[in-house]
Amino acid sequence: MINSKVLNSPIRWAGSKKKILNEMLNAFKTNRENYIECFLGSGVVLINVLKNNDKLKYKNFYVNDINSNIINFYKLLQKEPEFLIKRISKLMEIYNNYDMVQKEEYYYELRTKFNAETDTNEKAILFYFLMKTGFNGVYRENKAGNFNVPFGRKEKMVVNSLYLTELSELIKPVKFYNLDYEVFLKKMKEEGIIDNSFMYFDPPYLPDDLLVSQKQELYTNDSFDHRKFINRINDLKCKYVMISMSDSKQADEIYLNGKFTKNSMKEILRTINPIKLFSSTEISFTNYKIDLKTEE
Repeated sequence: MINSKVLNSPIRWAGSKKKILNEMLNAFKTNRENYIECFLGSGVVLINVLKNNDKLKYKNFYVNDINSNIINFYKLLQKEPEFLIKRISKLMEIYNNYDMVQKEEYYYELRTKFNAETDTNEKAILFYFLMKTGFNGVYRENKAGNFNVPFGRKEKMVVNSLYLTELSELIKPVKFYNLDYEVFLKKMKEEGIIDNSFMYFDPPYLPDDLLVSQKQELYTNDSFDHRKFINRINDLKCKYVMISMSDSKQADEIYLNGKFTKNSMKEILRTINPIKLFSSTEISFTNYKIDLKTEE
């Protein structure tokens, strides 16, 4: 039974699984050779899988995200934690010494720099800063592919150097990929990694509110084809798959028809854009039977 304090992601991210993580981890299939996560997001699920791996007992970890900034940040943290900590600490020191007007100017200055940056390490550092100081951990791009989230008006930022150093050690065994999910899954299949794996997916959600749905494209400018996605998952023939989703008629139609079982989770507050919040009932779909009971 996993009932431990949840480790935070170093990246501030809308729609985090933090509030339901113990419940989720208790539903994960244990004692599999490989742990595969296709949509890494903030990385909070991966981090807590690693923390609790004495109980989950996975040997190898393969994770992916289409957002190159997420993957480049974790790769830099994994390989050069001292360099990363030094650089982000300097940015935060400058930020903290400004008044709010100057903070806002500094944020937009670095946002412009981020959108023009080509060096992956520099972009990863700026990405961390923007996600910490932008509005509510939202990652959003405009049609030109530029990050366009407004300033979050944070008074003070603190860099937890000790935690980042410890996290760097924790993620050492992880293999990170920055691929389209179909390319990533094809690679896992071709390399025989799907066999004896547990696969966890957290794709973009399908709320009933069509207006919200139009605002929910947090990863890229493209809409996500859930029917195509579930067909790809079924083609893999992996025995143990969990998919996180918000409760909706659309989700039921697609995933239950895809021969998955629906499991109730808890209600969470999800941020879609800088002006809209909505309450979402978190569920999961699995192709195996689970018991979601946890100790109070």
